Amino acid sequence: MDERITFYPSKRTGTIVHIALMLIFSAAGIWGIWGVSTVQMAPQLLPYLALIGLFLVTVPYLIYHLYALHHSAYILERGGITLQWGWRSVTLPVDQVKWVYRDIDLEIPPRPPALHWPGSVTGVRKFQRGPEVEFLASRVKRLVIISASDRYYAISPLFVDEFISTYLDFVELGALQPLPEESIQPTLVLSEISRNRLTLGIILAGGLLNISLLIWTLLVIPTRESISLGFRPDGLPRLALESVRLILFPILSSSAFLANLVLGLFMFRNPENRALAYILWAAGILTALLFLIGLSLIL
Repeated sequence: MDERITFYPSKRTGTIVHIALMLIFSAAGIWGIWGVSTVQMAPQLLPYLALIGLFLVTVPYLIYHLYALHHSAYILERGGITLQWGWRSVTLPVDQVKWVYRDIDLEIPPRPPALHWPGSVTGVRKFQRGPEVEFLASRVKRLVIISASDRYYAISPLFVDEFISTYLDFVELGALQPLPEESIQPTLVLSEISRNRLTLGIILAGGLLNISLLIWTLLVIPTRESISLGFRPDGLPRLALESVRLILFPILSSSAFLANLVLGLFMFRNPENRALAYILWAAGILTALLFLIGLSLIL
């Protein structure tokens, strides 16, 4: 028998749901940007800005959950169990695992987290008769519940019966040495960034530049009825547009900054790719500077 066997959650349905949601919210964001480029009065901006804000918040969130789904695994060894879900990882030594049951075998199965959807059933929920249950699953049914020393874990291996039988086989064989206990939270990446002055400085600089661009734009729009975006080949100013169109500058700049920030976070986790993370974050600063320069030239 192999000393290490890996099981995976079902991913097809979750992948389809995540991609569909990202397409919907991306379409809403594109519609919002199109609407901003066509409005003629500032009050008309509000619904379109709401759509853009919804896009900026939800799409990076969904990207991480899709990434977590495809970087998930449940690993059984004689020394214990390792659960991996995106940036979350926990290793349970065999001597701390009390039992492993199907959810239907429990008198009262744990309820899933309040916010969940296919492919992302994650979070912590209080068990009715016991400690907290941490969900690292892609579905709400056909779960495997693991009781450890301090809490329960709910997982969704594709082959439930095979997972439990393999665990029992390893228990019968016995462990030569239990695995070292380990618990890695996604927040550890953010904590490491906050302790790194260079990294934190680059991210804050990009954020402050985008905030400055937004404030400057909002101060300029009420003072001008129209603006001209450059000159024609014959040297005459281009046709004047409503000044409210300037709001596209901070929107596009902030979108680029947020995209580089999220991609940089993925790169930063691997020490070998941290140079790429710095390049992405520096590109966010450069983009904001170019928009600021462009705004100053227009004015």
